[in-house]
Amino acid sequence: MTRATRTALGVAALVAANVVAGRLITGPLRDLPAEHRLNHDLRSAGDPRTTRLAAAVSRSSDTSFAIGIGVALTGALLARGRGRRAAVPGLAMALASATHVTSSLAVGRPRPALDRLGTVQPTSSFPSGHVGAMTALAVVAGRLAAPLPPAAKVAVRAALAGYLAALGWSRLYTGQHYASDVLAGYANGLVAGLLARRALAE
Repeated sequence: MTRATRTALGVAALVAANVVAGRLITGPLRDLPAEHRLNHDLRSAGDPRTTRLAAAVSRSSDTSFAIGIGVALTGALLARGRGRRAAVPGLAMALASATHVTSSLAVGRPRPALDRLGTVQPTSSFPSGHVGAMTALAVVAGRLAAPLPPAAKVAVRAALAGYLAALGWSRLYTGQHYASDVLAGYANGLVAGLLARRALAE
């Protein structure tokens, strides 16, 4: 089996898992009422400063920023003479985006019933595409940190994990997603990043 075939099958399996989970949430699980309360509770507990912070963190995952980060990672890989691995960031984002778009169309979950801060997305709420794309890039960036001294490597990877946690919180606070949407985004990004790395391994 070729690498391309394995990658395609991996994405197909990931989409299937998303659709099953999304249909369970919007069907038998009655859209998880506790998630609705969580979004409202987060917003209610916030203040203007928290709102500005959440909006800024959420915007950091917009498509233009994600593409910029992907280009920077590609440049770093090229500078290391990694050849085909320089395409890993772009492939990781593409796989995460394909998973998001396909799953989103099949699930069709409405966004939270809360005033949304930031760009109103045309896709459905489940899964989170922004979180998926940034997680996929974080997987690539975390791998780039491998040659660093142990303390620096731990610091870089902790910073990446901290950013992803803050991003997930911001997407809930701004009314863009529910918690399960964000969790699915993390899973999608992790798998997409690993699939991209394996597909382009030298």
